[in-house]
Amino acid sequence: MTKDIDLGVEVASWEQFKQLKKALIATGKFFPATEQQRFSFDSVMIDIVPFGAITDKNRQISWPPEHEIFMTMVGFKEAYEYSITVRLSSDPELDIKLPTLPGLALMKIISWKEKYPERKKDTEDLLLIMQKYEEAGNFDRLYDKEQDLLQEEKFDTRHAGIRLLGRDMTKIADPETLNIVKTILNSETEEQSQYKLVTDMIRGYLTFDRHFEEVLLQVEKLRKGIDEAGKK
Repeated sequence: MTKDIDLGVEVASWEQFKQLKKALIATGKFFPATEQQRFSFDSVMIDIVPFGAITDKNRQISWPPEHEIFMTMVGFKEAYEYSITVRLSSDPELDIKLPTLPGLALMKIISWKEKYPERKKDTEDLLLIMQKYEEAGNFDRLYDKEQDLLQEEKFDTRHAGIRLLGRDMTKIADPETLNIVKTILNSETEEQSQYKLVTDMIRGYLTFDRHFEEVLLQVEKLRKGIDEAGKK
């Protein structure tokens, strides 16, 4: 479950984004909040985040007018380019693009790192994607096309699915994004790590120690999938 809806909108300039906000407010259904990207629609909170040509050379946006608040857009381009189109309405026609799970996983890792320790929910979402990836249309794929991977994992479909997720993330990520994600995962799994990512994933579990070892192993499987795909 989520308390808000996140929308990424590709725009060329802040002026274009300003016009979009004006048009939404003019409908009488969208009400701006204190945060520049946030609106309320009935009882639903909506974050509208601009990306595309509006980003700087570091793939960040800085919110006007002071341009002192920065937000990374790393991963947005890949999530958009490899998105799936879903039709919400046929009359009138209304199509939206949704990120695939690999695209969403990329953004979750980067968002968590940028806003740590404020984005614990990102790690919970990432763990859910990892643990359910085998069930997201990939079970038959493991047995039909990835039997070597399945055998390596002794037919543990969850671990095989997590490695497959890592490989799929690598397929869509550009080199810079991939390097950022690999750096984060390497830092969060090395022996001298404080394991902030895993700790955030399982905070609240009563059997913390048992879950820690298993979830750390799963994050290592994700990193392994990314590494091995990058070598091909």
